[in-house]
Amino acid sequence: MLAHPVESDDRFDRATSGVHGREGVAMNRRSEGEQPAPDRDTEQQSFRGQAPVTGKPAELPPEEMVAWRRRALEQQLPAAGFPAGSGTPSLVYLWVTMCLAAAIVLGFAVNHQRGVPPAVVDSQRDNVSKVATSTRMTIQHSVEELDQRVSTRAPGTPDPELLKQAVGDGATWNGATIMETASRRPVATLGPQLPLEQLPPTLPANVFPVSTADGPALVRSIALDQSRTLLAMQPLNVDELRLNPKARQGVFVLTPDGKSTLMQGVSAVDEVHLPVVFGELAQSDSSEGHPIRVTEWQDRQLVVSSAPVGNTGVTLATLIVADEAGGTSAVRGLLLGLTLLALAVPSFLLMRLALVRPVRSLLEQAKANASGAAPAKRHPLRIAEAHRIAQALAFTSGDTSSASGPRTPWRWRWRPTVTQALAVATVVALLWPAAAVATALGAPKPSIPDQLVKDEESRAEAASTMMGKALNNGLQTVIRVSQTAESSDPAQLTPLLKHELADKQRFRSLYLMDSSGSVISSAGREPLRKEPLRGEAGIDLDDKTARVPVVYAFRVGANGVATVGEYNIDYLLGMLREVDGQARIVDEDLRTVFDSEGFRAFEELEGSARGAAAEALKGGTVGRAETPGGGAALIAAAGLNKPNTVAPLKWSLVVEQDLAGLRLPQSDGRRWTLLVAGAATGVVLLSQVWQYYVFARPLRRLATEADRIRGGSVETPIPPQRHDDIGELAMCLEVCRQARHTGSDRLGGVPRIRGTEDDPTVVLPEVPPPAGPERVAPPTVYRGGHQSAGRDEGD
Repeated sequence: MLAHPVESDDRFDRATSGVHGREGVAMNRRSEGEQPAPDRDTEQQSFRGQAPVTGKPAELPPEEMVAWRRRALEQQLPAAGFPAGSGTPSLVYLWVTMCLAAAIVLGFAVNHQRGVPPAVVDSQRDNVSKVATSTRMTIQHSVEELDQRVSTRAPGTPDPELLKQAVGDGATWNGATIMETASRRPVATLGPQLPLEQLPPTLPANVFPVSTADGPALVRSIALDQSRTLLAMQPLNVDELRLNPKARQGVFVLTPDGKSTLMQGVSAVDEVHLPVVFGELAQSDSSEGHPIRVTEWQDRQLVVSSAPVGNTGVTLATLIVADEAGGTSAVRGLLLGLTLLALAVPSFLLMRLALVRPVRSLLEQAKANASGAAPAKRHPLRIAEAHRIAQALAFTSGDTSSASGPRTPWRWRWRPTVTQALAVATVVALLWPAAAVATALGAPKPSIPDQLVKDEESRAEAASTMMGKALNNGLQTVIRVSQTAESSDPAQLTPLLKHELADKQRFRSLYLMDSSGSVISSAGREPLRKEPLRGEAGIDLDDKTARVPVVYAFRVGANGVATVGEYNIDYLLGMLREVDGQARIVDEDLRTVFDSEGFRAFEELEGSARGAAAEALKGGTVGRAETPGGGAALIAAAGLNKPNTVAPLKWSLVVEQDLAGLRLPQSDGRRWTLLVAGAATGVVLLSQVWQYYVFARPLRRLATEADRIRGGSVETPIPPQRHDDIGELAMCLEVCRQARHTGSDRLGGVPRIRGTEDDPTVVLPEVPPPAGPERVAPPTVYRGGHQSAGRDEGD
């Protein structure tokens, strides 16, 4: 068999002449595990193909000889299955584009119904979740204070005195009872009577809810010893929300027993319907939100949202009456789908005309020439590479006429290449994604419902309150450590500092220092604060001694020892990142202190949020639905002034929403259009890259080989290295080249070459038949620069 000979001379002609080189070539094919060409001197020829080819080809009439050669050729050519066929990329492009067209139509049709905008439901769910988190932090802080009072009591403290210490000033815990653990008989009571009949059989380690005449309350149980238990009760309070009176908004507390209590606002429905409205929300362990259609209401729906308050067993819920809005336009979705198909079909046809049709027409012509069929009228090929290959086929077959038919005066001499034709198809296919993106981005931004503005204000207030509580809780931790340092040796408090540092992960560094500023004991990382302390206790910001904002809480004890805790920036940023949207904290000079989306410390606040932040520093909460230039926006800002310990910071918190992320009908249609446009662009580029690298470039290389043959150089073989349409075309062109170089005996045969194009090969001489019965020694085969003797490994 012949692959890429090292040299081409008369020995090549002699070795490949005759009926496929007979034994010499057949032996080489057998050594590579391939089926040899049929021996025309035998009565029976066996093929591994569709059917065995029989008869004596040398004695067949010319018509039957051509048919025999065609069958032999077809049986040896590789079958181009998926994804090797030249028509596969264009078909994949068409089918995927049809799926995208159906997807965009369905996407607009699914959201076509009128209803409450999903953005309103999401906003309500997010707000109630933030309020529940803030309430949980308040409860947690009060529990820590209670546990601290009880654990630091003096031994032998009388029960009445212990109850006074537990209740304190009555601002948080308003009642306490000491009871016998086994019998649950009260021993001492201070304040309102606890409903002991509502206590669960096993007292939980955390707080648990009870119902009183004044509303829901929380109870904390602390085991004093093996026989007595302290029960402390506090009323359940909810942070104030900015309610929307027009929406008849109300805030409820749900307890595990199924009771609901209105805490703020008004109830949008009668009390008798509340159990049906709230359903199983009291047992839910995650935030939820959904609209409810009321039969008597026109163009309005009831929106209920809920979130659990930590592990307390209490659930917060809100009810509002929201207006319905129109959904996405089904007509617009249908129009987009039809226009996508209208441009996909011409692009598909261009792909077929540029690559598939020329290759298949040329392949049919090449098979006919490789079988020795009489030259027929050749159809014109409009692609340059196909035209050049057709000329080479006409030259090898001895056709003196033009390869593309007779010239006419009006026929253009210029022919586009495959790459140029595919480029035109790409441009046509990309027209729809470009137009869709331009239309979607150029559409006016959606109007903001009033409820979203109110919710944004509530979100800013809740985030501000939550941040204030986090900072205040850190200050209370510093105060407790400072009080301990007043009554003990500060140098021995390192274990306590490490415990407080690891408890809530709110501090990066916690240390004690004397009046001269020298550190006595510390825990955590190296302190960053360098400025002197201002005052006796509080929360402050050091903005001049580090590249990052250093926020710290401090207290100077009566003994002159100062306790300082530097807040962990990641802890504070983590709280901001829980806010829906971009949340930023700015100081009184409108410099950025923290930003949930990354920031450079103390950078000037710019944009539409600057005015809202400046107004919030004066006090109160500000919400805006427009930019100063009249564009749509959703911004809210609230001053950081709760609790009072954080008010001296003079900070404000600004929350800004990305309107593209809101689930409004207009935004949904825009987002869906951009998504499908991006997918369509990817499909176009993928199919074109597929066609260019897998088919266009090999066809161009084959056209170069055809130009050489057309120029009269038929000595160098064409290596068939592909198992697709281009590979079949190359094999047929190689058969025609051999027939032109050697004679018609080469027609109908296909060289099966393995390895790479750089592997050196030699032509084996014909082996004479053995003189006797003894077996002839196997020939030495040179393949790829290596010598082997005897049988192949496959024998």
